[in-house]
Amino acid sequence: MKTKSRRRKNGVLTIRYVLIFLWLIFTLIPLYTAFVASLTRYENLGKTFLFPVDFEWHNYIDIFTRIPYGSYFKATLLYAVGTSLVSVVFAAFAAYGLSRFRFRGKMFYTGFIFITQLLPQVVIVVPVFMLLKSMGLYDSYLGVVIAVTATSMAFPILLLRSFFDGLPVALEEAASIDGCSRLGILVRIVVPLAAPGMATAFALSFFTGWGQYLYPLVLTRSADKTPLTVGISRMIDNQTPWEMVMTGTLLSIIPAVVIYLFVQKFLVKGLTVGGVK
Repeated sequence: MKTKSRRRKNGVLTIRYVLIFLWLIFTLIPLYTAFVASLTRYENLGKTFLFPVDFEWHNYIDIFTRIPYGSYFKATLLYAVGTSLVSVVFAAFAAYGLSRFRFRGKMFYTGFIFITQLLPQVVIVVPVFMLLKSMGLYDSYLGVVIAVTATSMAFPILLLRSFFDGLPVALEEAASIDGCSRLGILVRIVVPLAAPGMATAFALSFFTGWGQYLYPLVLTRSADKTPLTVGISRMIDNQTPWEMVMTGTLLSIIPAVVIYLFVQKFLVKGLTVGGVK
């Protein structure tokens, strides 16, 4: 019986690892194909997808001189970091209020936050454009950060609320007896204890800001306000050589991958704990 159970367990593990390996190959093939194309001249594209034909490594340097790729990168970084910081700060206040205070319409407000995520961005992009333009925030970094943050706040709020719900209220009561204010309790006690949730919210908001396309496309006009997503699409429209497009695409995913490697432990823990609670 033990031998049969062990064989069954080994069989399940083998199937699991085979499926993971196949999924890994399926995921990495597009990236590897883009890498090969980035090192291959246009006239040689399509001849092979296994190894680069020309090894044009200078493309990774030329992209910063032939097009304003540095400006695209700077704008994307500002949008991602700005969205992350603003989202985490405001989400912490909103989540703490939903977790600790009782007020009329609390359930309705929570449900309304979730419903806002069901609306496609294309439905509200025109009102957002008109509002920000009337405020003088068109073609500005702040305007894009506000638009992206306002339309992606639901998940950070609900995630942090689940963390705050799991924290013992006794610690806050003890701090309150010692004379600590509500703001002090939030900053000095609640936020440090919910560090995995804060890191998760920051990382997910960063990914949202980094990959944003629609709002920067509609709300910006200047080249220095253009992010990588819009810049790469314009490279295609302007008939930029495909090897340069592939080079720009690969370089654009590096910061997001680096951020994920740094916060993956908090990300997994944050999503798991938040989901269980």
